[in-house]
Amino acid sequence: MKNRYLIFLLFLMSGCITDGNDGSPEDFKIVNQGEVVLDLSDIDYYDFSTHIVYLNENNRLAGDYDKLQGANILVNGFEIYPLKIHELYLSTIPTGPHIKRLIDSFGDFAFRISFGDFQSGSGSSIQDPRSDPRIVSVLKQHNKYRVGLSIVTESISRQGNEIKFRFKLRNHDNQNYYFLDPNKMGEGLFHYFTNGLGFFDPNLGYQQNKIPHEQPESQLHWTLDWMSVIKGKETKSFEFTYPFENVPTGRDLKFLFSFPSPELSISDKSELDQQNGRIWLGNVSIDLTKRF
Repeated sequence: MKNRYLIFLLFLMSGCITDGNDGSPEDFKIVNQGEVVLDLSDIDYYDFSTHIVYLNENNRLAGDYDKLQGANILVNGFEIYPLKIHELYLSTIPTGPHIKRLIDSFGDFAFRISFGDFQSGSGSSIQDPRSDPRIVSVLKQHNKYRVGLSIVTESISRQGNEIKFRFKLRNHDNQNYYFLDPNKMGEGLFHYFTNGLGFFDPNLGYQQNKIPHEQPESQLHWTLDWMSVIKGKETKSFEFTYPFENVPTGRDLKFLFSFPSPELSISDKSELDQQNGRIWLGNVSIDLTKRF
């Protein structure tokens, strides 16, 4: 009798144990008016550092991003949040999860889900649902989740009206990424792709650094000569000295820095995979408050 009970208990337990690969592509899906626009079978992976969704070949979206207007993201049948397309000609500031027309779409192979947290009229912030743990969990279960790159401040100091800014670029994934390397490009060309470091002062308003920008041959031009590889789990350090017209003393200054990519230059999915890694798209930002 005891042995029969043990066998029955093991049988019940075996039905509860999973190998982490159970589930179906419809565990995560984007639905618009009852029509499945995308599910996991359409998605290569989701890079959470930039919230860019990379698509497989022959995905059902087929480059028609208008299908995402008014669509809802569902996990296991539960609605997580709605999407909307933001038209660039509108004067309003987009709030919540949205896709900026042209800016947030990359050929027919990827799109970015941006987020605005300012509620017009109230000034209050709204919660960002893009990293909902249910989304992360189902993507991990199907090996569609990537952490991507991040930047971390190492130090920021002032000498006169110059700011020395040192930061780390981190690769949280196992795969190698190509990134825009300012040491290879030169500071002028690198700062064509980013405004670099700037700060907001209540008395002066927003202050941009004075590093001159160098334009590439065209907006669509890019080359691997600009890039270096950051290996899986690797960290690299960089330092810039930014001249400003005036850096106030004794006031809290809100600094912002964005690390860029050639996202608007890559037009075909075949360009992403190179010999030693994959080109990383998007940008990651850091903000901090400093008083000198």
